[in-house]
Amino acid sequence: MHKKKTFMVLALGLAFVSSLAISKSAWSQEDTIAARTERAEEEVAKGPLEREVVGIKPQLGVMIFNDALDKTDSRVAAALIVEMNAMTTFFKDSQAAKRWYLGPSTGVVYSHLGDPSSNFFGADSSNRIGQAGSNFLMVPVDLKLGYMVPDSNFRLSIRAGGNITYRSVADAMNLGSSTAGAGSRWRIYPNVGADIELGSLTIRPDLTITPGNEVFTGTVGYNISLG
Repeated sequence: MHKKKTFMVLALGLAFVSSLAISKSAWSQEDTIAARTERAEEEVAKGPLEREVVGIKPQLGVMIFNDALDKTDSRVAAALIVEMNAMTTFFKDSQAAKRWYLGPSTGVVYSHLGDPSSNFFGADSSNRIGQAGSNFLMVPVDLKLGYMVPDSNFRLSIRAGGNITYRSVADAMNLGSSTAGAGSRWRIYPNVGADIELGSLTIRPDLTITPGNEVFTGTVGYNISLG
């Protein structure tokens, strides 16, 4: 009888210790899951801009320029912009530093010009002067400085540098008499611009300053943030 009581006490004690161990393990798992969930929610709340190291930004918009007849004209412009934020690269542990953006901005902007007075897509001109196949290419080489409003996914930035331009027919755009001609031209001109970014949406106005008439491009795009 005494042995049975001793065995029952030991069994009850073992069951009690086991239940405590199981409960502690369950609480630990719940705490781990809760912590992971909280971290995931924080990452989502930060949005793509705060985590961005490299941004790939396909864009579409308009280019406004003066054509071969020195009249203001406009064409559709397609762009692919690539940027890198040095602040999130070198200051990964500083939330305050990551609100700032500092880094290079480059890519390519393309537009089909066609003859003067062509439509938005560079076709159906009423002035056929032999420039129907003319195209324009621009490679921005900019330094970008921006700031993201705290507790938001809104960032406002300014850019400055140079735009490397290519005209398959130099006379198709009035960028100054020194670069005019029937052949193609590569030239670099200074530029200034801005980036208005809200989450994955990017609005990019840009002004190229030339000895002739300025070239304005305004595009809207989608920001693919990598980081």
